[in-house]
Amino acid sequence: MAKVKEKLRVLDLFSGIGGFSLGLERAGMRTVAFCEVDEWCRQHLAHHWPGVHCFPDVRTLTADDLGTIDLVCGGFPCQDISEAGKRVGIDGERSGLWGQMLRLVREVRPRWVIAENVSALRYRGYDRVAADLAEAGYTCRPFVVAALHIGSTQERKRAWIVANANDARLQRGFI
Repeated sequence: MAKVKEKLRVLDLFSGIGGFSLGLERAGMRTVAFCEVDEWCRQHLAHHWPGVHCFPDVRTLTADDLGTIDLVCGGFPCQDISEAGKRVGIDGERSGLWGQMLRLVREVRPRWVIAENVSALRYRGYDRVAADLAEAGYTCRPFVVAALHIGSTQERKRAWIVANANDARLQRGFI
């Protein structure tokens, strides 16, 4: 009898209305927890993912609250990085929540990490994100993808960082 491969278990941070999880589940993964501060978004997530727990504050979430996590994803706040924002960079009050995402990556030790932000992250924080992930034991690859690339009529460039664990114990296959 063939062994059934388990789906990767996803922790979706800064979840919004679940865009990351929708895409990752369509790719064969399973969301096991969300973390979203906005009450309306939490209600939306509960409606579309009944039974998946949604934590309200990334600052208080810990590995002890979670089981095994294979992939941590999140579009951490962009207000301090964006051209339309204060432009103070990744250490700003809101965009500084990257540090909480990193803390959880260090605690949970997933095999994979996916982070998303505005394209200005390239010069207002990417070096820091890459260095933080490297120090935590991950190799990362950055991408910039515009909405135009997938058929939209607007440009809307987004920075994506995909990282995988360097630790051989965590490098089992992607799916």
